[in-house]
Amino acid sequence: MKTILISLIAAFVMAMPLAAQYLPSGPDVTADMDSLLESGMDEVLSYLLLTRQDFRFRDDYLEKDSFRLPIIDSLMAHPLLMNTFADECVSQFSSCEENPDQVLAFLARISQTPYGSSGDLSAVIEHLFKVRSSRKGDYKQWEESRDSIAAVISTWNASIDKYMSDRVGPDEIDRIISDYKNLILEDIADKDKSAEEQDSTSNIEEQYAIEFGKTAVGLDIPRINGIQFILSKLDDLKSDFESDSKLRSRADSEKLYLSERKKDGLLIAIGSLGNDVYEGDYDLIIDPGGNDSYLLSYDPENPHSTIIADFAGDDIYKAETEFALACGAFAYSLLIDYEGDDIYRGGSFSLGAGYFGVGILWDKKGDDSYFGDTFTQGAGTFGLGLLIDSDGSDTYTGNLFCQGFGFVNGIGGIIDNSGNDSYVVQPKYGDFIRYDDHYISLSQGFGYGIRPWLSGGWGFIFDYGGNDVYVCDIFGQGASYWWSLGMLYDKSGNDQYLSHQYTQGNGTHMSLGILRDDAGNDIYRAYGVSQGCGHDYACGWLQDRRGDDLYATQGLGHGAGQANGMGILTDLIGNDRYYVVDKHNTQGYGNPRRDYGSIGIFLDLDGDDRYDGNGSNNRFWTVPGSKWGGGLDRQIPVPDTTDTTEVNK
Repeated sequence: MKTILISLIAAFVMAMPLAAQYLPSGPDVTADMDSLLESGMDEVLSYLLLTRQDFRFRDDYLEKDSFRLPIIDSLMAHPLLMNTFADECVSQFSSCEENPDQVLAFLARISQTPYGSSGDLSAVIEHLFKVRSSRKGDYKQWEESRDSIAAVISTWNASIDKYMSDRVGPDEIDRIISDYKNLILEDIADKDKSAEEQDSTSNIEEQYAIEFGKTAVGLDIPRINGIQFILSKLDDLKSDFESDSKLRSRADSEKLYLSERKKDGLLIAIGSLGNDVYEGDYDLIIDPGGNDSYLLSYDPENPHSTIIADFAGDDIYKAETEFALACGAFAYSLLIDYEGDDIYRGGSFSLGAGYFGVGILWDKKGDDSYFGDTFTQGAGTFGLGLLIDSDGSDTYTGNLFCQGFGFVNGIGGIIDNSGNDSYVVQPKYGDFIRYDDHYISLSQGFGYGIRPWLSGGWGFIFDYGGNDVYVCDIFGQGASYWWSLGMLYDKSGNDQYLSHQYTQGNGTHMSLGILRDDAGNDIYRAYGVSQGCGHDYACGWLQDRRGDDLYATQGLGHGAGQANGMGILTDLIGNDRYYVVDKHNTQGYGNPRRDYGSIGIFLDLDGDDRYDGNGSNNRFWTVPGSKWGGGLDRQIPVPDTTDTTEVNK
């Protein structure tokens, strides 16, 4: 585990007065946002007799397990590079629509998973797709394409079977199916159990986590292979259908719908332009149009890969069992819907979930609604779970471990390109250890591990536009717990972030969390241990780059480090308002703890701001009782770039 390397300089206390003080006029900084941030950070650190090199954690406080993602190790050594990593993700994910292969390759690289856009699948796919019929109105080309994609599914199945059998025996696979998911699922009845019953359940799960950590050493994220190739072939098939009026007419008039068991055991369906209904455990469905209903099931004891492609219509997708809808459970699962206002009801383990596999849901167009319970809407453990929504104003509703959730050795995320979206984690599973009236969320760009045995994963949301609303309760919104990474990025729009505790750029127990909003007049509201707070060898960062924003919290926020943690709040441009209740541990607070201390940084670099707390305009301040924390409000002058050519004439 990593410790904060802070030099305890005796002169520090003498050098920094506890009261706020006026500052000389600041430097003329006209560079980009990152340069502005670095300049401001270096200035406030200089007043605290610190440098960026003091933001480090040691990793020798416990034995490293085999499940830790390399990116988390790297960022724990250099927490300030979370912002640089966010920049890289922004660049990579923004090309998702035009080049999904780049996104998948990037995620594979981050997880150190082998990746190939076609790999050993290319030969069989190319051979099969060469036989596509060129005769207009001939349904045979659909059958041939169906068989081509089915061959990929069979190859995927063989690949992941070998992957699992090479690493764990069949008995352990059975235990993973029956026991591992109990580390994820919660029971609302737990609140009514006695303390002894709760302890017993906790001890059973704890013992399983210890045993699993020993037997699953060889497990990692399965190879991400062939997905981009399938996407391109589905695009070709859709284009062929739309350009072939005879085939469209036949599919519409005959309501042609084929469903059959192939000789290799795959259940395959080709739909019509009518309102088709699919019920059961399918391997492959290709539907050209209509308002369709998918009532799907899945048996994890007989795992297999699935591909569903729907080209048009306002569709309803409903999971009748766990693992049924865009969940790669010991398999690969791809669901792509090209257009329409769709409804997805996933239950648990669904809607872009990777559970010892790869699950991807991609909705390309429409105002969509996503509903799920647990481990849903971009969730991954020992796998990749990804939900991509390219266009439309969407609603995401879940209950736990959802909306960009990374569990042990997993990556889970949402990429939403546009629209006024609503992300809501409902109050279902009570946080009865701490409260009678609050609920655990662990969602919305959240990374989570099992303390102290299993390192967590990387959970993220990247939303590129729209006036969005994010609502959760405890743990979420760019936050993390135990050797994990949580990220929430919103590029633009007037957004609202509403939560209670351990949220909005929070890291807890040796982990990293960042919430970054690049533009818009935003509202941040939380109770505490939030809004740029690091607790117990962890780093939390809330960064807002532009806009007139409002921040409100009770305490332990606005740049607060506690128990050897690091908390950072940085607001670069805009006229902002800051409200706190507990002034003694907010707005640049770093408390002494153990052998050294914590770091808290508050930084506002522009605007006419209003404070109800420790800060004020154009001042540096420290908080009484805080040894390694401080705040800086600096109005950096920006040159007038108005074109005066005509005036001067």
